[in-house]
Amino acid sequence: MCSRGRPLQLTGALLSLHDNESGDHDVKYAVAVDVDDKATIGTLVSLQAKIPIGYRVGERPVSLDALHNQLTKDIPADVYVCFIDDALCLTKDWDVRIAELYEEDHNGLWWWTPKGDELTMIPIMSKGFYKAAGNKIFPEYFPFWWGDTWLSEVYMLATESHLKFAPIEVLDCPKDTMGMRELRFWHNFYLWLQPERIAEAKKLAEKLDLPEPTIAEDLRRIIGAPNKSFVEDIDRIEAMQGDQGEPHEGYKTAKANAVAMMEGNDRPMPSFDIVDLLTPEVIAVLDKHFPETIKAA
Repeated sequence: MCSRGRPLQLTGALLSLHDNESGDHDVKYAVAVDVDDKATIGTLVSLQAKIPIGYRVGERPVSLDALHNQLTKDIPADVYVCFIDDALCLTKDWDVRIAELYEEDHNGLWWWTPKGDELTMIPIMSKGFYKAAGNKIFPEYFPFWWGDTWLSEVYMLATESHLKFAPIEVLDCPKDTMGMRELRFWHNFYLWLQPERIAEAKKLAEKLDLPEPTIAEDLRRIIGAPNKSFVEDIDRIEAMQGDQGEPHEGYKTAKANAVAMMEGNDRPMPSFDIVDLLTPEVIAVLDKHFPETIKAA
């Protein structure tokens, strides 16, 4: 996990995981922290007496997702369990549940089951899936958010199946999102990158020896469509949760990189409405592959 300026919440998150371990598995923790965050560094040093923690210290990053990817290289594992510093693990013996899932599928990808906040998406990735995905968990374009959404979309495109939620619960207790600003820009940039996700999904399916995706062109139009309610609420979300301080240099670099990508490419921005996409033909395709979802809708 990554952490900044939340030593008490980080302590709670780590202890909720460690104290709920079964003791049957070799669980190691890795945390990325900024070099100027002395309080968090001190907290991690103190916690090392109780918890097997490795931590990486560096300048504020261009991409939090890149830091997560780096941590997987620092501490290789059979299963990479992501977590966030403002959440709590609620499930006793959570490591046992994950080990059972891994034994069933060495190429699996699962998600923590959120308690109360359905928007909380925290992945649990097997070593097999990690290798097939190019030895990474997340894309490295974004300074905040989006990585989990990207991963879930690529998974659904590649496997043509639902996300799999592990029988372990997490309670997210968010207050604000550090570094979050210009939400509309990053939302549009995410949509603009949709062809990258389609290409990534096709490569992933091949690496996992899955059939070539047959409904990717239909499905990607549905799951990659702009979320109308999110767009309508985007200014309020940023006002409530956004970072009110000055943008750090890492953020500025990420923004400059994104702008350069879009200015150097004449790819059009997706501009469709989810309702317009639900033609009888598309519904028939989705019903074949996701009958429970269509029935519920």
